[in-house]
Amino acid sequence: MTAIITQEAVREAALDAGRALGLPGPVTEAYVRLLRPCLHLCPYDKLPEELRVEGARPVARVAGPARLPKGVVVPSYVPHVLTLDCAALPAGVLDIALPADGHLVVLAAITDQDHGWVVRVPAGTETVERHPGERDALASVAPVTLYAVPGVTTPTYVDSSEIPEAAAYAEGNAERAGLLEELSEKLEALVSVPWAWEIQLGGWSPAWHDPLEDRGDILLVAVPEGAVSGGDCITYISGTPEEIAECRYDGIAFSVEC
Repeated sequence: MTAIITQEAVREAALDAGRALGLPGPVTEAYVRLLRPCLHLCPYDKLPEELRVEGARPVARVAGPARLPKGVVVPSYVPHVLTLDCAALPAGVLDIALPADGHLVVLAAITDQDHGWVVRVPAGTETVERHPGERDALASVAPVTLYAVPGVTTPTYVDSSEIPEAAAYAEGNAERAGLLEELSEKLEALVSVPWAWEIQLGGWSPAWHDPLEDRGDILLVAVPEGAVSGGDCITYISGTPEEIAECRYDGIAFSVEC
């Protein structure tokens, strides 16, 4: 099975690929600077072998009943999708700010509705179990425990004209533009891992036709429907860098891509 990839390993492999293509070092470096770290959240049996160890610490679970602070009311038909244990996340991996402890609870319809809730539950908060309603699409789905795998992401689409070093290098030269396309494809291959199809925390969004970064948001978490209950839709939960850094989840955005 594929081993864990690190940002430094991807960087070195990308620089080697750029040299093999004959690209100037500053051009390849400009593409490398686009890399962003993420965490892939996966069931135990999807983990790379090196993380399948006794005592591996879970970081989240999908489905099952949600535990919410007293007084927090979310309609009973809105499914509990994910509960994230912030204290269990590997330190120093992500480039987005998350609470150091407590939990984040995500409730949303992960099919075709573009709304939901992210509820922060600080450590020590008294909670109650929320019972799902009759229209809760995940009410019968058994909870699944998830573990974290560090990963690296690239933008879904890289426009070389928006990278000064690349634009200057390829200006009016179709052959050079083709080399830049090859480098971009190699970067995509370098960061591709089997568990990337599971839930993704942080990093570039994998959206293919409406990247949320184009509207000034950054990804908090991406939840493929198939990782929860089957299906082809992906729910992207995002906010501005300021909203996420300040834990202002009341303005968080939900978008669904199918």
